[in-house]
Amino acid sequence: MKTTLKPLSSLLAAIALVLAQAPSAKADTQKDIEDLITMVAKTGTKVLKSNKCDEGVMGYYQFSKENNLDQLVLCTNNVNIKDPSAVWEVVSHESAHVMQACNGGPLWKEDYHPRMLRGLKAHAPHYARILKQYRGADKIVELEAFDMELRTPSEVKELFYEYCMKPQDKSQGSTAETLIDQMEAVVGGKEPLKALLGWATKTLPPEQVQMIKDTITSGDFSRIKPMLMSLVKQYNDAMNYSNYRLF
Repeated sequence: MKTTLKPLSSLLAAIALVLAQAPSAKADTQKDIEDLITMVAKTGTKVLKSNKCDEGVMGYYQFSKENNLDQLVLCTNNVNIKDPSAVWEVVSHESAHVMQACNGGPLWKEDYHPRMLRGLKAHAPHYARILKQYRGADKIVELEAFDMELRTPSEVKELFYEYCMKPQDKSQGSTAETLIDQMEAVVGGKEPLKALLGWATKTLPPEQVQMIKDTITSGDFSRIKPMLMSLVKQYNDAMNYSNYRLF
């Protein structure tokens, strides 16, 4: 049975988007595929193979509570199952639809979708062209699924865990909203926070970016505040501002 994403998971997912590293559609090993398939199966979704799919259909996900239908299908007559990258693209794409079922709708706030579309046009223009065939809500869910293909295997698995597998904690209430408000207050608002984290992702060493991500996802504001203040100073020093500060 699919669960509902809790508020803190929304925060973790949003931070994961902001701090995402350079996208990659490659699976390092067959193990990445097996790991994700195992995670999908643990949610109750059946993972099946079919050699009778329509031409051009690489895979699909079907979910219907009324019909007791919950399955992810890999089309072996159209996908080279000996090519891990080809299989990973399909499984990661369809796993995004499983996450959407867990979440009861799109994974990201609408503010993030234009950024995803720009990323798709830059890194996978063929997907951007396919996306033009969709309209309305279908376009949004497919945009998120194509975006998932561009993420690293570790990030896809982390997001799947957050959306579909992490135990719920009903005592958290509006923790995520409160924490975001506190973070925005430290740096001067929503846009400065997005700009700061975006700069950090593109500029700082991977180990520091990971530290930032770990600190934020800890949910401990006593750790987050000094980290943000230090990051703001680092940003301003890097920009060599003498009389002006963005934050």
